[in-house]
Amino acid sequence: MAPSFFDTRGTNQRVRERSGDIPVPEKESKPTCLTKRWSRIPLGLSLIVLSLFALTGCKPPKVSPIIFRVMTYNIHHGEGLDGKVDLDRIAKVITNANADAVALQEVDQNTKRTGGIDMAAELAKRTNMHVAFGANLDFQGGKYGTAILSKHPIESYENHVLKQARDGEPRGVLQALLDVGQGRLLFAGTHLDHTRDQGERLFSQTQFDELFAKYEDLPIIFCGDFNDTPGSELHKRMSENWFDSWELVGQGPGLTMTSDNPTRRIDYVWVSDKKNFKLRWTDVPKTDASDHLPVVAEMEFKPAPHPMDDAQLALIIIVMTLLSAIPILIGLTIFKASRRNSKPS
Repeated sequence: MAPSFFDTRGTNQRVRERSGDIPVPEKESKPTCLTKRWSRIPLGLSLIVLSLFALTGCKPPKVSPIIFRVMTYNIHHGEGLDGKVDLDRIAKVITNANADAVALQEVDQNTKRTGGIDMAAELAKRTNMHVAFGANLDFQGGKYGTAILSKHPIESYENHVLKQARDGEPRGVLQALLDVGQGRLLFAGTHLDHTRDQGERLFSQTQFDELFAKYEDLPIIFCGDFNDTPGSELHKRMSENWFDSWELVGQGPGLTMTSDNPTRRIDYVWVSDKKNFKLRWTDVPKTDASDHLPVVAEMEFKPAPHPMDDAQLALIIIVMTLLSAIPILIGLTIFKASRRNSKPS
């Protein structure tokens, strides 16, 4: 045993190092020139890079085409050919069609003749659909107009009472913005003048362009009782901006009035864009629940993407603000680097 005054620790450690019993500490690496340069990048630039990645999440999601079925139906305030007001019968016609959206005409709301019933609300309950009602006329202690039923949420709706060329029953256009899941759609309904003189109907048609102008970026389905037949001046003018679904894919004459022995086609489903809307089929179901027959059309189309919400818009503002600061930050970085390099070593 070695004397206590003879220290062997250093010798033993060197022996173990040579024999590989213990690790040899690595020499500390010095930062490279590239590392030094990256370390000088201001925090602001890093935030901008992160913001740009976040901005990519603000892009509208990809929208795929959907299958959508619609119905237009003049329900004659729920009165069938037997003279009885029967909302259950009307509701059955609607549910049997399994439509995603329904445009209804001649709808009573709290009038005396139909027992004070809010027909639009009652039909919505019976069909388990969302509802919008547009009143065009005060009638027998209540309202009279059109309605829209939808399986999809109604984001907003607005009823436009049309200007008239002469005194008569007021008419309107009810527009509802529908949230169909991955996008949006404008669904509209109307009921035009029924008299033989086409002047009032044509005057109503001249107001459509203005009513739909603010929705030009949306796919639009426009349904209703137009009280005029194919070949009429009204149909000719409508066809300049709209596409008649029955003319595209309908089989047979598609007659809708009157329901027991139809001789005229006056109820329509119009679409705004033949390129986007791919009509699959149309049908006129037989029923005596009203003096009109309904028209059902199924189509494929691509909804308009949802607009950005407030949080996404705020993020864009922040990112654009940061992006505007890039030249200043880069200039400061270059200036500091040049000052640092100019100092004597």
